[in-house]
Amino acid sequence: MKKLSNTLFNQINIYMDTGARPLERAIFNYYFNGSSGDDILDSLEAFQNVDGGFGRGIEPDFKLIQSSPMATSIGLRYLSKIDNSNRAQNMIAKAVKYLETAYDSNRNGWYSVPSNVNNYPHAPWWEFRNDINMTVIDYSWGNPTAELIGYLYKYKTYLKEIDIYSLLSYAIANLNKRTEFSSEHEILCYIHMYNTIDEEYSSQIEDKIKLAVSQLVNINQAEWTNYVPTPLKFIEIGSKNFFEIEAKYIDQNLDYLIDRFEEHGNILPTWQWDNYLEQWEIAKKEWTGILTLEALLALLKFNRI
Repeated sequence: MKKLSNTLFNQINIYMDTGARPLERAIFNYYFNGSSGDDILDSLEAFQNVDGGFGRGIEPDFKLIQSSPMATSIGLRYLSKIDNSNRAQNMIAKAVKYLETAYDSNRNGWYSVPSNVNNYPHAPWWEFRNDINMTVIDYSWGNPTAELIGYLYKYKTYLKEIDIYSLLSYAIANLNKRTEFSSEHEILCYIHMYNTIDEEYSSQIEDKIKLAVSQLVNINQAEWTNYVPTPLKFIEIGSKNFFEIEAKYIDQNLDYLIDRFEEHGNILPTWQWDNYLEQWEIAKKEWTGILTLEALLALLKFNRI
């Protein structure tokens, strides 16, 4: 079994301290260097707007300053891991208030980003298209709506307008009526929801998530240098359910990450923009920090460091 060497880990430690954004650096130090969650909250505050939503490029592939449901799902994803303080709860309450404002009752959820995303540098898939009045991301209802429903269920004490139980039932029915799946990102959002809601609800979608993962997971290591959903993409650091992904493929994916670290010293993005190329170079560096952190957390989960 391959493990990340102490020497290489120390080199990555230096990289995270000097090359990653303050947010990823703070999360890294929280898990690996014994720091408190205060630095994470400091960094997250820089991405939270006055309306409570998150923006300001927290998702590096779109640099929209204003709040969006997609960016807010990322902010809440981080906050939900360190929510045991009044400060964190206050940030969560503000985000919930924003989500109630941004909620679209006709959609039974949220569109990922508003149209003014086009006014800022962004990847092609985040282009708001006037012909469909949304981005291509929004063809998949659950991205980010399913994930947001999970957080609103967890923090339902802050809700004033949304009936979270009706919305959760809709999300469950929406998934269970389907037999074919084409968006790994939507299923990842459902997995985030699964890991957030109570078992009486998560048990209702477990089998369908297993089916979706079996259709979407890419187990061909030769293709992992491309933008494909590898086995570890479906496994959160705190999750105990691997949705029947075979252990041998998880081990191969872990070995692959160690090989990438040995080759590059970090994990590079497997995609690029086709416009805003100068800004892409900045986003690429930001993504390298994010992907490096995600890989390290996977290695930590499976005792590979």
